[in-house]
Amino acid sequence: MDQVLIAEDDRILLKTLTNVLKKYEDKFKVTCVNDGKEAIEILKRQQVSLLVTDIQMPHVDGLAFLAYVSKNHPVIPCLVITAYDTLEIKKKLPKDILHFFPKPFQPDKLGQAILQVLERDIPHGSMYGISVVSFLHMIEMEQKTCLFEIDSPTHGKGVLHFEKGVLWDAVCGDIKGEEAALKIITKESAKFSFKHFSEKKINRRIKTDLTHLIEEATRREDEQNISEALERIDFDVLDLNGIV
Repeated sequence: MDQVLIAEDDRILLKTLTNVLKKYEDKFKVTCVNDGKEAIEILKRQQVSLLVTDIQMPHVDGLAFLAYVSKNHPVIPCLVITAYDTLEIKKKLPKDILHFFPKPFQPDKLGQAILQVLERDIPHGSMYGISVVSFLHMIEMEQKTCLFEIDSPTHGKGVLHFEKGVLWDAVCGDIKGEEAALKIITKESAKFSFKHFSEKKINRRIKTDLTHLIEEATRREDEQNISEALERIDFDVLDLNGIV
């Protein structure tokens, strides 16, 4: 039977969810914990089919927990609960966040979403891991002050610094500021980690809005992909002419 793990520090909401989800006990089993630290311990001991996590939690919060999941259990689908209901940011979240539940929400809708994901016909080997872009939008939405470390096989390691959800600075090798951010924020194959940051304030080198930076990075990446595709076509034509 499928195992569903729910991490939520609001004990009243957690009790409500547990009671409502009993109607699905013939479909999946629910394990509930109060923070990301407990959830990580569960993942180390048993197989889990789907995760539901709040973002604001003590000890290990939802973002740190999701970073751990993306690195260590990238095939597990994730549903996100948040206290923030910003429609503009909600629209930005990519589809790898399968469902997004701003509080308050109807508990039975969560049950329906869980069942929908578990019953979906997913090809073997499909990846659910949360993308860098999704994670950046969640940092923005939750207004976090943190360091977001990214390790890309193509561009190496990079660090993004956020102040209360605003992208403040970035470093990628010898490159700093906006150009560093543009090199690393759209890399799908990157591994990443999330760290709270409370040291003295860093000088701001990035003044461009996060959404605009993501759009520009995506545009550059698309242009690069098109250029590489055209180069391959030219080689194919040359090969064909050689044969003729």
